[in-house]
Amino acid sequence: MSLFTVAHFHCLPGRGAEVEAHLAPLIEPTATENGCAFYRYFRDSTDDDHFVFWEEWRDDASLDVHIAGPRVQSMLEAVLPLLAEPIAAYRLSLR
Repeated sequence: MSLFTVAHFHCLPGRGAEVEAHLAPLIEPTATENGCAFYRYFRDSTDDDHFVFWEEWRDDASLDVHIAGPRVQSMLEAVLPLLAEPIAAYRLSLR
């Protein structure tokens, strides 16, 4: 069973480039993590300060290990003060 994750990052006005500088380095190493099938972010074509992560993981456990890891924790420490609102994240499964 796959677990899909969507996470919205709404940046403070004008801070999108700064946030993206912290998001981009996550892509390549995360793609090789155990349980990761797909891991990308997209920038809203009408709002440079809005990013959406789209991820596919083997299960909740592999996603939890990813989130607790040092790369994600370091990114969150840097990015959270640059966001206009909390990250809206959703775990989705096929029914």
